Amino acid sequence: MKRRRRCIETHSPGGGRPALRSRAQVRRRVAALLSVLVAALLLAACGATASPPKLPHGVYVWQRVWNPPLETSVAATPQFAGSLRVLALQVGPGARRVEPEPNWELLRSTGLPVTVVVRIDGSHGDLAAQATPLQQAVLAQLDRWREHGIVAAGLEIDYDCATAQLVAYAQWLAQLRAQLPPATALSITALPAWREAAALDAVLAAVDQSVLQVHAVQNPAQGLFDAALARRWVDDWSRRSAMRPFLVALPAYGARLKLDEDGAVAAVESEQRLARRSAAARELAVDPRDVAALIAALEARRYPQLSGFVWFRLPHDGDERAWALRTLRAVIERAPLRADLRVAVTLQSNGALNLTLHSDGTVDAPVPSRLRVHGDCSAGDGINGFTVQRDPGISLVRGDTAAVLRAGTSRPVGWLRCADATAVRVTPE
Repeated sequence: MKRRRRCIETHSPGGGRPALRSRAQVRRRVAALLSVLVAALLLAACGATASPPKLPHGVYVWQRVWNPPLETSVAATPQFAGSLRVLALQVGPGARRVEPEPNWELLRSTGLPVTVVVRIDGSHGDLAAQATPLQQAVLAQLDRWREHGIVAAGLEIDYDCATAQLVAYAQWLAQLRAQLPPATALSITALPAWREAAALDAVLAAVDQSVLQVHAVQNPAQGLFDAALARRWVDDWSRRSAMRPFLVALPAYGARLKLDEDGAVAAVESEQRLARRSAAARELAVDPRDVAALIAALEARRYPQLSGFVWFRLPHDGDERAWALRTLRAVIERAPLRADLRVAVTLQSNGALNLTLHSDGTVDAPVPSRLRVHGDCSAGDGINGFTVQRDPGISLVRGDTAAVLRAGTSRPVGWLRCADATAVRVTPE
C-alpha cells in the first residue's frame, strides 16, 4: 500500500484555489529565508566599526625610598593598573649599589603580580667578564623577595648597553635564564637603537618578553617624548619581535636639564634631586594628551605581539616632576583630559577673605598671571608667589613661580579685607 504524502494547504495571494505544498518544500523555503537573514547580519557586522581592544597597563615603582605618599599611590594602583614592576637593585655606576626597602606587606596586599627589576648601569662594562657575580646578585634578589612572601611573577633586567655589546648581553641573559625558577618569566627593557642590530634576535630569543622604552632615549635637549617617532619605533620593533611578546614603556614624568656655561646638558634631574650646581636649567614635560593619542593609535593598529603598556613611573604626592596620579589614571581609563582651574573665596572668622586656587581637572591647569578682584577691598596681600597690585583696583599678580597647578591640588594665593565680603568676585586673567 502506497504511503500518502502529507501536504500543507496554503492560499494564493489572489484568494483563489488553495495551493498544496509539501513539508519538505516549506522547510527549504524557511532555510533559504534564514540564510538571507544570516548573510544580512554578517554584512552589517562587517560594516560596523569595532572598538579596538584595551590593552593592559602596569606601572614601574622606581623610587629608591619608600615613603608614605608613595605607599598611598601603591595602595591605589589596583584600581587602574594590573601589575607592578618594582626596582629591587641598582648596580652602578662604578661600585655603587642601591637596594630599596619596599613595604613588603603593602606589596602583598595589592594582590598584583610583581616583577622584580634589576637596573645595571650602561657604563658597567663587559658583562661576560662579570657574569657570575652579577648573576648571583640578581638571583639573590629573587630569594630576598621570596623570604618576604613575594614570589616574583617575573624578573626584568634594565641594562642600556651599547649596540656593540648585544652579543655578550644575549649570552649573559641565556646563562641567567637557565638558573631561574621555571615559573619566573625573564624580560628586559630595550632601546629603539637596538632595532636594526643583527644581534637583537639572539637577545630576544634569550628572554620571554621585552619592554620597548620610547621615552628619554635621545639627546635630552631634544625632549623626553615624540609620539610620531615612538610609533615608528613600535612598528620596527613589532617586526623584529615577531616571535616574542613585548610591552611599550611610556612616560608619566618630566625632567630638569642642568646646563653648563656653554649651554650643554651637564645633568638630568627627574625622580631624584641632584646636588650638582649648574649655570642654567630647563624644564622638560610630557603632555598626557600626546601619550593618550599614541596609545589609541597603537591599540587601533593591533600589533600581534604588543601585550600592553608600562608606565614610568608611579606618581605620588611630592614627586615634583611626575604627573598627578589622577592624570595617569585618566589616561589609562580613557577619561577626558581637561584642565579646570577654580578660584575659591572663603570668608574667615576674622572677616578676611582667603583666596585659593583649585585644580579640579584631570590634567595640570595653567596658573593665571593675574587675579583681578571685583569689589570694595581696602587691604590684602599675596602669598606663594603672588603679590598685591593696585591698578587702581586690587589685583593679585603672579611672580616667577610655577606656571601650572598640578591636577587635584590647591594653592593659597592671598587674602583680602573688603567692605562687603558677599559681593566680592575674583576672575583669573
